[in-house]
Amino acid sequence: MKLVVNKASRYAKMRAHTWIHLLYWALEKILNRTDIKQAWSYVDEDYWRLDFNSDRQLTIDEIEQIENLVNKRIYDSIEVEIFETDLKDAISKWAKAFFEEKYWDKVRVVKIQDADIELCWWTHTPNTSFIWAFKIISQEAVASWIKRLVIITWPKVAKNLQEKEKYIYEIAKRLDSAPSQIGQKIDKIQKKLQQTQGELQSIKQQLLKDKLKKTKKIEWKFNYIINSDDFLWADFKDVVKTCRENLNWSLIIYNSNWNFAIISDWSFSAKKFLIEKWIKWWWSDSIAQWRDKNIINIISKKLF
Repeated sequence: MKLVVNKASRYAKMRAHTWIHLLYWALEKILNRTDIKQAWSYVDEDYWRLDFNSDRQLTIDEIEQIENLVNKRIYDSIEVEIFETDLKDAISKWAKAFFEEKYWDKVRVVKIQDADIELCWWTHTPNTSFIWAFKIISQEAVASWIKRLVIITWPKVAKNLQEKEKYIYEIAKRLDSAPSQIGQKIDKIQKKLQQTQGELQSIKQQLLKDKLKKTKKIEWKFNYIINSDDFLWADFKDVVKTCRENLNWSLIIYNSNWNFAIISDWSFSAKKFLIEKWIKWWWSDSIAQWRDKNIINIISKKLF
């Protein structure tokens, strides 16, 4: 039997374990905290998923500051010191012990000058420059007091940048724009869209008014019965609002989803009418609305 170490995999995990230490240090420094604890983590080749205690997610500025701080230590090419010593001696030198576990009298210390000193048994790079690059690619809330960061190092950083570059060029192509002008192009499109939406809304309102003018009065408690489904270009709220503004007398507006609104001309009580019909309602005597399937039955019996 011959034991063979996969060097590429080994070095990738060494990089991941070393920048974990730099990340803890940067988090404490940027967030001005000393109580950061690991809730759970997963370490793979040039990849790390960290769950840590926090009541909020990091801001974009904080992420940028943390990345800059860690990458500065990487580019400074700092030696990673690894030595064994007595537990008491290590703690006296401010070595951090993140895990609530029992340590032996003899412990292994990983020290990165001007950054981090910590008890750790994992494999590490001999120098921070071996990490090459550090990037936080996502964050999410796992629980109210637990937040998750996903981090990668080189060469995954390079691949991530290439993928993002493809997205940017694809977006620029669809917008018929240069990558550097995407923001300006989107602003113009949004402005044009808002203008078009305003014009469309005006057209819808006019169509609605014109059609309502042709609505015939009927002989019943309600002078008008309006089915908002007949106005496919307008939603229920718009129909109710336009009816109130353009149709005098009493009216009832409804749709096939059982939404309804009753508008009274004070000749009768909308509230009393609905109570007599055992229909749920909300608002006042002069106007009542809600959603109840029985409204369709009442209207059908009157009309048909």
